[in-house]
Amino acid sequence: MITFLQYFGKTISLLTVPILISCQQKSLETPTPNLTFKPSSSSVILGEISDDPTEVFESFQPLADYLTKQLSGEENITAKVEVAPNMETMAKWLKSGKVELYFDSPYPAFLVSEASDAEVILSRWKGGVSAYNSVIITLRDQGMKEINDLRGKTIAFEENFSTSGYMLPYSYLKQQGLNLIEKTSDNQWISENEIGYVFSGNDNNSLQWLVSGRVAAMAMGSVDFEKLPAETREQFIIIGETRSVPRHMVVISPTLSKHKIRKLKKILLEMNESKSGANILEQFEESTKFAEIPKHKSDIFQEIRPLINANLKNIEE
Repeated sequence: MITFLQYFGKTISLLTVPILISCQQKSLETPTPNLTFKPSSSSVILGEISDDPTEVFESFQPLADYLTKQLSGEENITAKVEVAPNMETMAKWLKSGKVELYFDSPYPAFLVSEASDAEVILSRWKGGVSAYNSVIITLRDQGMKEINDLRGKTIAFEENFSTSGYMLPYSYLKQQGLNLIEKTSDNQWISENEIGYVFSGNDNNSLQWLVSGRVAAMAMGSVDFEKLPAETREQFIIIGETRSVPRHMVVISPTLSKHKIRKLKKILLEMNESKSGANILEQFEESTKFAEIPKHKSDIFQEIRPLINANLKNIEE
C-alpha cells in the first residue's frame, strides 16, 4: 500500500497534500432575489462565481477594461466585474443584465445558460488548452484493469457541478451500462452489481482517499493528471477515459442587442492577433485565445441532456 504521494517533486504526507485545484464555490444553497439592471451600452460587465473576489478582480478587470475600450473606442468608460457566490445568483444576473459575459467549464456553463436563457457563444483556451477530457484512475497494485472491475466498489468524484470531476466520468460510466448509486459515505454497503460514488470536494481529497484505500478509483481532468510528476503518475493506472469537450465556454446575457453580441464576439476572436490583446489574454488565467465551438465538441451535451435537466431544477427553484 502506498502511504505518500510524490507531488511536484516533494514527498508529502497524506495529511498535508496541498490542494491541487482551486474549486469555485458553486453552492446551490443561497438564492438571491432577481435584480433589474441597466448597464451602459458601451461598457462590458464580466461575471465569475467565486468566494475570492480579490483574485477574480485581478485576473478579470484587465479583460473587462480591454473589451470596453475596444467596444466604445474611449478610455473613460468604466468596466465592471461582478462576483457571484453561486450558480443561482449568476443565472439571475445574466438574465437581468447585471452580468453580460460569464466564463466556466462546459457543465456549469450550460446549466447557467439554460437557467438564464443566455447563449453559449465561444470556447476559451484557458491555460492554453483547447479541449480536455476525464480519466478514471486506480492504484496500479490493486489489480484492476478495466471499468467493469469497479462493480461492487466506490469511486470518488470531485463535486456535483464539475465537468471533468463528475459530468464526463458519470456519463461515460452510464454509457457503459453500469449502475451508479450515490453514497453518503465511502463505507456504505455496495452490492456486486452497482458502483457507489461519493463526492470528495476536490482532486486533492480524491487522491488521498484513493491512496489510503477509502475508494477504489477516482475521476479527474486529463490536464490535471498530466500535471502530476511522472513518478506519481506511475503509481496509478487509467482504466477509463472519456471523450473530450472544450476547456471553457463563453456565456452571454440574453439582454444584449444582436449588434453588441456581434461586436463582442469579433473582439474576443481577434484578441490573440494583437500584442495588446495577447497580453490581456495571458493575464486572464493564462488564456491563449477564444474560438468558435467545433460542432463535434458540442454534440456531447445532447448525450448528457438528462443529467443537465436533473440539475436545472436546483438552479431555477
